[in-house]
Amino acid sequence: MILAIDIGGTKIAAANVINGECQDRRQLPMPATEAAFLQAIQELASDRPQPTGVAIAVTGYVDGCAVRAVNPQTIPFWDAYPLIPRLTQLLGCSVVAINDAQAAAWGEYCLRHQQCQDLLFITLSTGVGGGLVLGGSLREGTHGLAGHVGHAAVDVAPIDAPYACGCGRMGCLEAVASGTALARQAGHHFGHSLSSTELFDMARLGDHDALQLVQRAARAVASAIASSHAQLDLELVVLGGSVGLAPGMLDWVQAALAEFPQVYQLPIERALLGADSGLVGAAAWLEQKVKSE
Repeated sequence: MILAIDIGGTKIAAANVINGECQDRRQLPMPATEAAFLQAIQELASDRPQPTGVAIAVTGYVDGCAVRAVNPQTIPFWDAYPLIPRLTQLLGCSVVAINDAQAAAWGEYCLRHQQCQDLLFITLSTGVGGGLVLGGSLREGTHGLAGHVGHAAVDVAPIDAPYACGCGRMGCLEAVASGTALARQAGHHFGHSLSSTELFDMARLGDHDALQLVQRAARAVASAIASSHAQLDLELVVLGGSVGLAPGMLDWVQAALAEFPQVYQLPIERALLGADSGLVGAAAWLEQKVKSE
């Protein structure tokens, strides 16, 4: 049994992963301080059978034993945070860590390995992450940065442009299409606070302005897919995350991509593992590492 933990910008989930299935799944909000974070991890890991290993899917990118944030606004203390040694000491067993979208990409690929060899996973959630499988191998990169499509520039600006992404650049996909970005733009347009969930509900109920906002985000995602396809010659894109899995989002992204020239067309599918892509993928990635050693 592998204990898998998925650390995101707004939540931490943990589950025992056995034969690719999550059991005893638990979830807590992501705390704002390190002390509360470690306490939450300990709570999620307690009262479980002794795992054969611990696999962490984590927002940001894993550089050696530390995790670094592309967007430092996501988690305040996520700046070269020594995640692996901290959790190894806390949990009393060996810990490995991988970017959450990379883990999800691997989990989704493992379900499709007979279908394709080159896959891009895009998670639209608090932020926008991505993971790449090329030639049947997960691409992590020298610094764990590979696949971070959320911080690639797109040709669709947010409605409150000019707006700098939390990473410090202008024009990033994350600044247009993340849940945080949608809520920010909705507040700018409607003049009061709205969550991305509320915005999607309004769009589905026929609010024209809300629909325009989410379709604008979908066009930005389609732009990022087209650029990635031009660079990597992909076979498939998989969409996940709370925003990516929101009702209607896949259809809007597919419709936006259909407006591009034929050379940029490729299939886009919904994440088969849903919210558990990172948990299952991190466990599968650890199993592969153990087999190859």
